Amino acid sequence: MTENRGRTAFDPVLYWNDTLLETYREVGGAPGPLARSGAMLHAAQWDALVSVSRKGTPYQSQTPELPDDENPPALEAALSYAAYEVLRSVYSGRDYGTALDEAVSRFKGEYTPIQLIRGARIGEAVAEAIVAARASDGANGDDSYESELVPGAWRPTASGAAATPQWGKVAPFTLKHGGQFRPSPPDDCPDYARLLASPLYERQLEEVRALGEKDSRARTRAETRIGFFWANDLDGTYKPPGQLFDATKRLSIEAGLGVEQNVRLFGLLGLALADAGIAAWDSKYLSNIDLWRPEQAIRYADRDGRPDTNPDHGWVPLSQDRKGEPFSPNFPAYVSGHATFGGAWAAVLRLFFDADNVPFTVGTEDPHSGNGETRDFESFTAAAEENARSRVFLGVHYQFDGDAGNKLGARVGEHVFANHLRA
Repeated sequence: MTENRGRTAFDPVLYWNDTLLETYREVGGAPGPLARSGAMLHAAQWDALVSVSRKGTPYQSQTPELPDDENPPALEAALSYAAYEVLRSVYSGRDYGTALDEAVSRFKGEYTPIQLIRGARIGEAVAEAIVAARASDGANGDDSYESELVPGAWRPTASGAAATPQWGKVAPFTLKHGGQFRPSPPDDCPDYARLLASPLYERQLEEVRALGEKDSRARTRAETRIGFFWANDLDGTYKPPGQLFDATKRLSIEAGLGVEQNVRLFGLLGLALADAGIAAWDSKYLSNIDLWRPEQAIRYADRDGRPDTNPDHGWVPLSQDRKGEPFSPNFPAYVSGHATFGGAWAAVLRLFFDADNVPFTVGTEDPHSGNGETRDFESFTAAAEENARSRVFLGVHYQFDGDAGNKLGARVGEHVFANHLRA
């Protein structure tokens, strides 16, 4: 698909992505539903582009607009109405009218009324198709969960009941099912007893015990900063999917991408992040091992069947809320959701730019990082690996959670890129 340079500097992809991230900050919650709405928005924009340009393969639908060379549909209108209709459908209690008015004001002077109407009609139609296709995808399915309460099994901590345990059963956007690329259990151990007896488990438990404790003397200042930088677990931030969308926006601006290029890039990324969330939650909740967090493993070490692991009932992770109270995320550890999102993100960018060694900058909104703090990277792989490692420094994951999540996410991202949104 060739880039249409257009007559305006306004980019509806970046504008509505910013609106999406503002929604993330305001609604909060688990990352799976947030990634789902991002995929819906950006996939709808891709279908709007395909419908306007009559080029490329649609994700969900292509509107049967008749050609009119004198009054071609306004692309910016199609992209804006597609995003607007998705957001107001997914977040029905929120008003996006002001955001739409602001968007339209940026380009309406460059088109005839007929062009604007045709563009808006296309955007509304493709969004309606996306919303209808996801109406029964299982996102609102049964979210009850009962822990096994055996050594090694996750159980609720002070952070609350299990979050979105149904998410691994949600219909994926591109995968056949959530378990399509499900990784082997940690150290290939098929049950809790054999995992807890594994030397690998013991080594990684002791590593996170030393590096992830709130007042650790083994963790360096740099590692503490890395832990908080990638966290964004707290409501009020743009959450892990939002951090990756924001990093992609920074890279897009630096690379000088045009509107059509951004439609495809963010469409691919949205689909990959959504399916990464589903795949990670499949592993967390639907495999044989719903692994307990380090906080639980260390406090209950006298129950793990290993005579050489000692409990520490006062151990707490570095991870903390806005009041400084330590917490572990309220879902099982294996695999790391952060790492799975990061692996999918890195794979999409690596394939889109046909290179891994691309300099770029990532920002953060975690309240325990410095205001406006950024980190520079020389490759997408390096950023994804640091993201995964950060969860050990934060005391909420074992390293095999991150390693498996990163690989799982990469497989999802590679699958999305190879099979969808072809120009």
